[in-house]
Amino acid sequence: MAARLEREGASPRAQDLYAGAGTEFYERLVGPDRAEIREILALARGAAGPILDLAAGSGRLTVPLVRSGEDVTAVDLSDDMLSHLRRALPDHDRVQCVVADMRDFSLPQRFGLIVIGATSITLLDRAGRSLLYANVRRHLAAGGVFAFTVAGGASAQSLLTSTDQEVVVPGLDGDDTYLFSQQIEEGGTARLVNWVRVCEVVPGSEVTVFTSRLRLLDHELLARELVDAGFVRPEVSPVRTPHGVDIRLLTTSWAGTAEREQ
Repeated sequence: MAARLEREGASPRAQDLYAGAGTEFYERLVGPDRAEIREILALARGAAGPILDLAAGSGRLTVPLVRSGEDVTAVDLSDDMLSHLRRALPDHDRVQCVVADMRDFSLPQRFGLIVIGATSITLLDRAGRSLLYANVRRHLAAGGVFAFTVAGGASAQSLLTSTDQEVVVPGLDGDDTYLFSQQIEEGGTARLVNWVRVCEVVPGSEVTVFTSRLRLLDHELLARELVDAGFVRPEVSPVRTPHGVDIRLLTTSWAGTAEREQ
């Protein structure tokens, strides 16, 4: 992408994908995605107690959970992301939005189901995931379920290679073409992703580049981490998705006694 912008005489202005204007683009990019929702709703029907949605974002999981009658606490580090959720469920008495880091927060209640959707666990490095697991342990009710998703199979393999391609992104005012760049870094353990609107790449322009860094994880690694953190070895099941996208759902529970740190 750097080469493309330099060749066209344009300069980049980095914008976090999960803040400010990045949230509008992110909503266009993933908002219509219905993957995981059916599986999470099924888990919710069997949950005893309220639900905690971590890295809830604009509410792709929270909104259908609340509309199905569940009480949900939505946690996200970005208040800009949560603002989309607040607009979708204005003054709804079954949802509470909390601006906090999923690695470090404290809530007064315990939850029968804790979920992380959209493979958002890949936002965390190993130290961050350790903090997350400890936090989930503290907030999970006795007999509660912890569930999250990660890419699998061919979808996971596609994340391991640096690539540049043009992608059509839908919007209210029509489709836009974006240049998507994925660069593999840190010895193959992370990927830096960038998005820029192609029509803005013109000589002398300053273009917004939406950016994020994600870890390359597989369900076997995550299963080992969960066991090491004191959870039951997770059940791994496929998520039904369109277009052959391979996503794995991991569900687990605390392996220790019901008594936990307060």
